[in-house]
Amino acid sequence: MLRLLLLLMLTTTPLAGALAQQPTTDDSRQLVTMPVPAQAAMRGDMLDHLAALNEILGYISEGKWDTVAETAEKRLGESIMGKHGVALRGQGPGRFMPDTMRSLGWTMHSSASRLAKVAKEGDTAKTLAALQEVTATCVACHMSYRTR
Repeated sequence: MLRLLLLLMLTTTPLAGALAQQPTTDDSRQLVTMPVPAQAAMRGDMLDHLAALNEILGYISEGKWDTVAETAEKRLGESIMGKHGVALRGQGPGRFMPDTMRSLGWTMHSSASRLAKVAKEGDTAKTLAALQEVTATCVACHMSYRTR
């Protein structure tokens, strides 16, 4: 029954159309090339950033302001900038980014640190506004650049 329900959902929702689409080659985003280790490190970071954003939304809904702040800073904020430099011997992802892409990354990290500070005030509207500043930089970067 569960399989049937899942199949029905996948074939009757907008998700079905998105899943059925073939990859397109007319991607106008700028291709950024980097060595495989740097690309893998960046991909891992992006996946963790996405998970952190999801967790932050949950913590906001629960009013867990200290946890919002801690997650924002430790997983997205300025405190994680350059963490791959030593492990990759100076060949971290930032080294291969165009200046504007790198600037967007810095802005995202700074915005996340501001989010951490705002969240400690316990004001939902201000916290969501600060979170939107973080995600706006994510969107700008992902709409402008690609690595494959």
